[in-house]
Amino acid sequence: MLPQACLLFPLILVLATSLACGGFQVRVTPTATTDAGAAPAEATAPPAPTAEPTEAPTIAPTQPAEITPTPASTATPAPSQARVLATGGLNVREAASAGAKQVGRLGANAVVTVLEGPTQADNYDWYRIDNSSGVAGWVAAGPADDPWLRLEEAVSAAPTPAREGMKLVDRAIATGDRVQVTTESNQLLTVRIDAGRNARAVAKVPRGTLFTVKGGPLQLDNFTWWELDSDTVKGWAAEGDGTTRWLTPVE
Repeated sequence: MLPQACLLFPLILVLATSLACGGFQVRVTPTATTDAGAAPAEATAPPAPTAEPTEAPTIAPTQPAEITPTPASTATPAPSQARVLATGGLNVREAASAGAKQVGRLGANAVVTVLEGPTQADNYDWYRIDNSSGVAGWVAAGPADDPWLRLEEAVSAAPTPAREGMKLVDRAIATGDRVQVTTESNQLLTVRIDAGRNARAVAKVPRGTLFTVKGGPLQLDNFTWWELDSDTVKGWAAEGDGTTRWLTPVE
């Protein structure tokens, strides 16, 4: 065995060499410091995974709401004409009710002006009428199978053009004359099937219409009535109301 001095010699030699070169140095990795007053750094969140694109839902188009047309009113355009069919006449009442106060009575075949209606009451259609002689109110039209009142819309006739050279003459009317309607421009003259305000209206004619006088005069309802004839209208009409002349001779 080698003596211990021989084993220690190489070790001493190595240590001596190390010390001669400056010795061993421990390398310390510096630790990062933070400012005490600074807020801690926010952790960086990992990026969110990208969602797979989805197909947009299909939205059915909104259908426009159906509009139910409002039916036209069944009310009679005013004014109109109506004729009493009840053989015993027809009561006129203050309101559209069988229990309303009676304010007058119309005779059979009377013709009246309809101002309003129909209104339903007591299982009847009611109309507000005026006979132009002081009787005005509501009348029932009666049952459908036996009506008491019949609507008769009078028609307007086109005026007959005056012949060239014709002029109005301020004199009394005589049978055989040519007469012209001389009502106000916004008024129509009612021609009736007979003389009298309750006779059925056959036409309403404008200012300027020409007629031939076939008969008359008849004094009725405080008017003077003449029988008139034209190519389109035949009937009776009043000469005037005492203030305005509705029929004037032409020559």
